[in-house]
Amino acid sequence: MDRLRITILNLLFLLTLFPVVSFAAEQSEIEQSTIDVWSAFIRQKYFQDRPIEEGESVVKLTVPYRAEDASVVPVSINAQIPQTEDHYIKTMYLFADNNPEPLAGTFRLTPAMGRADLAMRIRIDQYTNVRAVAEMNTGELYMNTKFIRASGGCSLPPPFLELQAAKKHIGEMKFRSVNSEKDGGVLGQLRIRHPNVNGLQLDQRTRSIIPPDYVTKVMISFNGAHIMTAETDISISQDPSFRFFFNPEEGGELKAEMEDSKGRKFSKVFTVNK
Repeated sequence: MDRLRITILNLLFLLTLFPVVSFAAEQSEIEQSTIDVWSAFIRQKYFQDRPIEEGESVVKLTVPYRAEDASVVPVSINAQIPQTEDHYIKTMYLFADNNPEPLAGTFRLTPAMGRADLAMRIRIDQYTNVRAVAEMNTGELYMNTKFIRASGGCSLPPPFLELQAAKKHIGEMKFRSVNSEKDGGVLGQLRIRHPNVNGLQLDQRTRSIIPPDYVTKVMISFNGAHIMTAETDISISQDPSFRFFFNPEEGGELKAEMEDSKGRKFSKVFTVNK
């Protein structure tokens, strides 16, 4: 009995130790891979040797610590400075280091936004660092990085009925806005019906690759003035949704224009009250 008791105690000890060892090894491997991808490829390709200040002084990125659905991961980017004519974020880059295509989107911004706040939903292929890099109109670069635990979002096949519905209503847009009492601006959300197939997903019936078909550009203007342009890639989720801030002096018409990888173009005009 003593020998049996000792054996059981040893097994229990090993079982409690294994998750700690496994997690430590997994974390070490993940951190090493994300650091290598950023430093060896992404940074050099997009920013060369330009200095990048890290932290939350200019831009703050928010992602879930662990995603419930890796194909629809909410991402929020909040600027810590206002958009003014003299000093503003000109371009915002969003990266997911370990995705097949790390650059999820490039956002061309303007002082007319008032505040360079953005939100969207993206796919995550595997555990990775997600990065928001803000480029100022004066050339400085600022980055905020967050780690996320999610996997399989880029290859997860869309449900057949949802895919067919998205194809049937492709290009349809909805827009809603809320006036901000705090700073007098408008928080808007644009939703676009589109399958946004990335070319990595299997048809659930035929088991063949679904050809890529995704949104590549979204342009927003208000009363004829450019607000922002989003240049997007395969990491954006199905039925793209973009939330953004802008600061009009009065009500008017917001125009949304969209282009996709098949060359389709759609546009719609919405009335905004202020």
